[in-house]
Amino acid sequence: MDTNIRELKAHLSEYLQRVEAGDTIIVRNRNREVARIVPATADRFLEKLCHTPGISWRGGKPGGMKAPKPISGRTLVSALVSEDRR
Repeated sequence: MDTNIRELKAHLSEYLQRVEAGDTIIVRNRNREVARIVPATADRFLEKLCHTPGISWRGGKPGGMKAPKPISGRTLVSALVSEDRR
């Protein structure tokens, strides 16, 4: 469900009742999504996910990907894709 900030402020208790019932509220400012209000059970999902074997999280930001190797010379992109698919 989408709403704007003014509507949310005017009817906050009604929106919170909907969230309590399981809905997710997307808050927009000039048609741009700025926030999501989700049920508190969403935190429990993350807890369950962290207890899944093979998955770990220390609460920090992801490290990101390593920088790709630079391409030297005149290599065709199709050759690189073919090599990567092997």
